[in-house]
Amino acid sequence: MILYDTIKQLPKLEATGVLLAGGKSSRMKKNKAFLELEGKPLVERTLEVLNKTFSEVLISSNEPELYKNYNFSVIQDEYRNQGPLAGLYQGLKAAGYPSVFFVACDMPFLQGELIRFLFRWAPEYEVVVPRFRSVIHPLHAFYHRNSLPTIKKNLEAGRLKITDLFSGCSVKYVEENELTNFSGLDDVFCNVNTPEEWSNIFKR
Repeated sequence: MILYDTIKQLPKLEATGVLLAGGKSSRMKKNKAFLELEGKPLVERTLEVLNKTFSEVLISSNEPELYKNYNFSVIQDEYRNQGPLAGLYQGLKAAGYPSVFFVACDMPFLQGELIRFLFRWAPEYEVVVPRFRSVIHPLHAFYHRNSLPTIKKNLEAGRLKITDLFSGCSVKYVEENELTNFSGLDDVFCNVNTPEEWSNIFKR
């Protein structure tokens, strides 16, 4: 069983962090969560950051057996084959805190300090999402439990694009000019979907 060091760290946020590991990785041709960088699979790198940051950490996956060696509960989708929106729905239902941070498993350079910065708006909005280089990052964002009815409505209507739910929610877009205190944001917001993108990670 993998244990994480919790000594000499900032107090954990009273919120839940959810690792979204339910994707099919069809373009990568292998499970992205277990790609290794600097000797660690991406899933482990992400869980370490989440565990240092949040009071509760969950893993969203329909293959719980893959994550049995980690000390975190694995939640499975009620709405199957509906993409990451279903992961948001189930994560919000399962979370012990009203504010929940969701992150995709294919973002290798997660930064705890940035997550804490985004959290300052989480109690006030149903969605807190960064916008960097004119791109919205809905799988590196906070969602509030109050957004559950909108998410459920969209799931049942087949509107599965996450940003489609924003029109029915109160949203705080954290703009690039609000993130000037953070470095390496091109790395933080990068994700890997193909073997070519994965190869480029090692050129950074």
